[in-house]
Amino acid sequence: MAALGHLLLQAGIDVSGSDIRPSSRLAELRESGAHVRVGHRPDAIPAGTGLVIFSSAVPPTNPELRAARSSGIPIRPRLWALGELLRNRRLVAVAGTHGKTTTTTWIAHLLHTIAGEGGHYIGAEVPGFPSAVLGRGPFVLEVDESDGLFTSLKADVAVITNVDADHLGTYGGYGGLLKAFAYFVGRARKVALCTDDPGATNLLAIRPDALTFGLAPEAAIRARGLVHKRSQVAFEVWFQGKPVGEVKLPAPGEHNVRNALGSLAAGVLLELPLPELCSALSRAPRPRRRLEVLEENGYLVVDDYAHHPKELAAGLAALRSGWPRRRIVAIFQPHRYSRTARHAEAFGRVLASADRAVVTDIYPAFETPIPGVSGAWVAEAAKGEGGWATYRATLPEAMEAAADLIRPGDVVACFGAGDIWRLAREMAHGLSSGS
Repeated sequence: MAALGHLLLQAGIDVSGSDIRPSSRLAELRESGAHVRVGHRPDAIPAGTGLVIFSSAVPPTNPELRAARSSGIPIRPRLWALGELLRNRRLVAVAGTHGKTTTTTWIAHLLHTIAGEGGHYIGAEVPGFPSAVLGRGPFVLEVDESDGLFTSLKADVAVITNVDADHLGTYGGYGGLLKAFAYFVGRARKVALCTDDPGATNLLAIRPDALTFGLAPEAAIRARGLVHKRSQVAFEVWFQGKPVGEVKLPAPGEHNVRNALGSLAAGVLLELPLPELCSALSRAPRPRRRLEVLEENGYLVVDDYAHHPKELAAGLAALRSGWPRRRIVAIFQPHRYSRTARHAEAFGRVLASADRAVVTDIYPAFETPIPGVSGAWVAEAAKGEGGWATYRATLPEAMEAAADLIRPGDVVACFGAGDIWRLAREMAHGLSSGS
């Protein structure tokens, strides 16, 4: 929503809005000219407002949405507003269960670096790189599938990173989710798909003309000869069976190699030269909370947004590859009761691969608690898989437990889409100052 606010301001539109707590993003919007406040109140909508845009994370009972309805002000979802704003632009839409933010960031970087034009919309903060630029030329945007509204977009280029089981309540099951992605790619002019993911590969039946990417031998754009070293992966890029360039990617893990290949595929479909794309990726920025290193001074403290078993597995695998001789102490905050209920056993299997694991209670987002579902379930599942795990309900308790576990040289990895980033930053500060 903050990124959308910046786009609207850049388009010359008056913007106001509110959020539940103060943040740097709110401050940036205020500095850019938006009228923003903390807290949701019925009187927060200025006189003369012509449209109210909302995030799917906001419930219908929100007092400002109620006030807009009673005043007859039109109410539209975030993605609708984006579509209207970008109606006459070439859209490069990045969709998938995992990797959207990073892939979108890297496509935007390639467009700006090589084409010298382009706009973008990224759903996270990226140090040294704005989250939203209206710009000119092709526009790359991260497309969220959680609310099902992404099917309304008609992309010039659609990049599908993967299609995994998540947000199934929106679609009535995995079959419904796959149908939504099939409809989305069926409407796109050009498509790039990751052949390493079974869900994305299923979409080849709809789009046999898709440009494929991945580590698999059958991928049209393929990575070979991966060399992992700390926060970097070097690899060769092959296109249609021939080597075309090398990439020194400033991000760890095979999952990030796939994200990089997806961004290269988008560049090819935009008719940009592949050797130049490979070279430019070596200077690519990284979004915050994507295996973000907060401290590296005797300890390595990492903060990551992972909130799905496959994301958690990818993050732990990246840390093992980049720092193979170091212990990993993982602190995991489950996100949403429904997701935890569905994936608790899978989370446990993944966490069992860490040397030590601390699981906190669930960050609910906007969900109502489900009786019997808690972070303790995940910790027990990890122990059942032979891992070392303990449950601590609150973030302070989790930090205290982790502090007793870690040793000099350890990797301390905080995972979750809730507010565990606060714990990660406090751990980084405490370890760097020796407290």
